[in-house]
Amino acid sequence: MPVTIHNKRYMLKLLGFKIDDKELVRNIENMGPNVKRIDSKEVEVEYPANRPDMISTLGLARAVRYYMRKSRDFKYEIKQGSEIAISVGNHVSGIRPYIAALVVDNMQLGEDDLLDIINFTEKLSNTYGRQRTRIALGLHDMKDVKGPLTYDAYEDEEFVPLGSKAKMKYSSVINSDRRGRKYVGLCKSGDRYVALKDKKGTMSLIPIINSERTRVSAETKRMLVDITGGTREIIERVADLLAADFMDRGFAVGRVEIRYRESSRSLPKMQSQQFSIPLKQLDDEIGVAIGFNNAIVLANKMGHEAALVGRNIRVTAPAYRLDVINEQDIIEDIAVGYGYDYIQPVPVASAAMGQLEEKSRVNNAARDAMTGLGFEEAMNSYLTNEETNFTKMRHAKESEYINIINPRSGLATMLRTWVLPSLLKQLGQSMHDSFPLRIFELDMTFGIERNVPRETYHLAAVSCHSQANFNEAKASLEGLMQSLGAECEVVEGENRSMIEGRCATVVVGKRNIGFLGEVHPEVLTSFGIEEPVVGFEIDLTGWLDAAYGKSGANLAGDAGRQS
Repeated sequence: MPVTIHNKRYMLKLLGFKIDDKELVRNIENMGPNVKRIDSKEVEVEYPANRPDMISTLGLARAVRYYMRKSRDFKYEIKQGSEIAISVGNHVSGIRPYIAALVVDNMQLGEDDLLDIINFTEKLSNTYGRQRTRIALGLHDMKDVKGPLTYDAYEDEEFVPLGSKAKMKYSSVINSDRRGRKYVGLCKSGDRYVALKDKKGTMSLIPIINSERTRVSAETKRMLVDITGGTREIIERVADLLAADFMDRGFAVGRVEIRYRESSRSLPKMQSQQFSIPLKQLDDEIGVAIGFNNAIVLANKMGHEAALVGRNIRVTAPAYRLDVINEQDIIEDIAVGYGYDYIQPVPVASAAMGQLEEKSRVNNAARDAMTGLGFEEAMNSYLTNEETNFTKMRHAKESEYINIINPRSGLATMLRTWVLPSLLKQLGQSMHDSFPLRIFELDMTFGIERNVPRETYHLAAVSCHSQANFNEAKASLEGLMQSLGAECEVVEGENRSMIEGRCATVVVGKRNIGFLGEVHPEVLTSFGIEEPVVGFEIDLTGWLDAAYGKSGANLAGDAGRQS
């Protein structure tokens, strides 16, 4: 976990009230961090990794003020309008594609303020930013900056790096600076280097070093802050965190327009999150009768604005709380505000031994059966892409499936909807192995049902050799069913991935739960498979529902005895 050493005198100044060491330590540790050392000059604090807002001295002081109910200011207002815009070029898209930024005005920096800001951004880049791979931050004095500003990957150019008096090429900076050698993979692709530039030249070689021209000092009155990374949502949330930090220092924050080729974004957004939580849910999950008034007070103690709406607590989490994802984080915060020491442990209601769920017993029995039939188990990724999941299988793209926003690679753009493509891809990569090749996989697939994501367990198996035919696939399926003590019906059917006339549908009751047959030659060619392949795929979740009801208890009992 990150550790920060704070100037104690500066912290007390930011708190704005007197407090002795013992009380300060107690209040800090009640919120979650661990005070490793405190003396007359310094406070050394170890933070939970999910609370980057507390890394700076100002952030820690802000949290303590809320926790001790010395502050009730929950509003953050962005200065309206800014003439600053950053255009994002095309060359940076494959290296470090996204940038966020904000402008800080009316700055009156003391040495302590400047040191805290620099330490905060540096530690934020290295901890929450995972050594600048996830995010990297830059601070720039705006007095000598002239638009337009552009963010892109450029050929090897010259600039005066921070701490130098002479111009250096990007390549020379990388070779001569230890940070350049460490982060070269984050800023360079081929003969191009990621940089932020204005009309006068380079402002920063990202994420390595800024230019001497835009050095920030105690004399800085206007500052540009840039945040770069590979995920747009993350860097924009970090921009909100930094904006709150600067506003709490008494500075004005203005938005910057980020102009991508396809769209523009005005940042920071300062978007708070709002949750409505029933009081009963709070009481049940924390294990204490909180009460409406106490719930509001406790939420306020953790920096959230709260109000009573009907029988629910409406909580607004501030934009700088990057750790808040859903209502469970709010409930945890209220429990922290209440104090874990005051929550009485509840005796264990039962001492009975745990046991496998029915579906786990079925899955284990199915795996044993497939192994007994001569198949080896495969384990493939849930992530795939539309070409593998649909196009190569001769299927039209489904209207609804779970896709990945801003994928890092074209190889992983969605969650798979069936297992057979994964097995065929694996076969295509195994053509150098000895035949026959018989593999199966039993794992999750993903879909959307009534606008809600749904996970189902599928079992698919393939056999690849020169004599593979429909009867082999049917015999394997029947062997599996017999081992599980279950019954199904194989009827005439169609599947575009299979050869017409050599394909069947698997039916339990009146429900289609799968298919089997000989894989179509076009599918084999698309995966680079050189021998015939037969196989089947069944929806185990649908099978349980159709044959034995939602619990699948009867099948579980049979499967347990069979295994």
